[in-house]
Amino acid sequence: MALMLTVLAGCASPSRQDGRLAVDQLTASRLPATAAPEGADAASVSTRVAELAQGELSLDRALQLALINNPRLQAEFAGLGLARADLIAASRLSNPRFALLRKDEDGGDGRGYTRHISQGFTELLLLPARTQMAKAEFARTQQQIGAAVLDLAVDVEVAWYRAVAARQALAMREAIAKAAHLSAELAQRFHAAGNLPRLELLMEQAAATQASIEARRAGADVAEARAELAALLGLRSRMPWSLPARLPGPVSGTLDGQALVQFAHEQRLDYAAAKAELAMREDALKLARNWRWLGEIELGVERETETDGARFRGLEASLELPIFQQGQAAIARAEAERDAAAARLRELELAIDNQLDLALERLQMQSDVAGQYQSRLLPQREGIVDGTQRELNFMFKGAFELLLVKQEQYAAYQDYLEAVRDYWVARAELRRAVGGRLPDDGERGEPSIGVDAVLPDTDEAPDDRHQHHHH
Repeated sequence: MALMLTVLAGCASPSRQDGRLAVDQLTASRLPATAAPEGADAASVSTRVAELAQGELSLDRALQLALINNPRLQAEFAGLGLARADLIAASRLSNPRFALLRKDEDGGDGRGYTRHISQGFTELLLLPARTQMAKAEFARTQQQIGAAVLDLAVDVEVAWYRAVAARQALAMREAIAKAAHLSAELAQRFHAAGNLPRLELLMEQAAATQASIEARRAGADVAEARAELAALLGLRSRMPWSLPARLPGPVSGTLDGQALVQFAHEQRLDYAAAKAELAMREDALKLARNWRWLGEIELGVERETETDGARFRGLEASLELPIFQQGQAAIARAEAERDAAAARLRELELAIDNQLDLALERLQMQSDVAGQYQSRLLPQREGIVDGTQRELNFMFKGAFELLLVKQEQYAAYQDYLEAVRDYWVARAELRRAVGGRLPDDGERGEPSIGVDAVLPDTDEAPDDRHQHHHH
């Protein structure tokens, strides 16, 4: 009994708050925000959600919202409670068994009783190892949940970048549609004056209709991107939260691929969980081998009262003899689980390397593309528009040519916006591959070119005094 009490005294289980704090510590160096603390009441969480959802929703505010309000993350944290329950069960002995037998004397009035209480002893011997393995599993669950937190954060980043970019794309598509409709209106006036064939008029009108369709699709993309982000934040898309008008520009500089691989091996929580699982399976195999000859041992105390009033006390011990089974099945199972864990770890190591290579290549490519647009193509398109405007003023070019080059300028800017969006999405995916922050996360690029920088006043069509160029 003294041995049992000594063992049980060292089996204190962690609280629910301990598990949540451990996850917060794992993610603190990898995220700018943490999840809502365990036990936080619904009213305080709702108040905080309402505060964060007011006004313009920056990326940091979006991350905070997701970490305290995302239902998927709340389900992940419920898994922490399940692992804690397993730890509590593993660190405690099963209850002793009590048996009572009443005996009546045949043909007489005598009555006797047998009282028996017994306790399994094998589990007492295995309790320290079993508890240690349960603690390791609890810690591994914390790492898995931490990985889920980081994965959600990347999902929020990607959705936020896409939602902001969708708003910019809508503004550009609307500008392109407006320019196309102005061109169609001008074509209608030229056609009415007999200066433009019907075929060219239909081509202008078809282009305007197509531009309107693209603008409508861009509006649907905005709604879809907003709904996707809202779902990750645990909000309704119709709530009055807004997004910034533009994305930041790409960060200058390059990242070292080899350093990122080492960084990922040190930082990725799913990789740490996979290594912990392999260590657990190796310990389980060692335990199965060391105790393969141990069967069930049960100790008991019995007290018997005979029908004549005589009383007897005795001790009982039962031992399972390892004649037919010597733990072969347990060892085989432990070996298979160890081999499976080792294979999963190797698979993850390979996946990390490949994910990093691909993510880094995409990031560098998108950075180059965005840089080419900003430093070369957009200025070139702007120069074409300015030159065409000057030639229009001197009647060397017609209004249709000017509207055409302006539409091409808008299309180039639309592509630039998509390149900036894809850069930040690629950077977020690289952060997912690394498992947390990147070495240059403290740096921020210059703001990207705003939509208003390339949208002229298109309320009026170009003067049709140059229509003679279409005779």
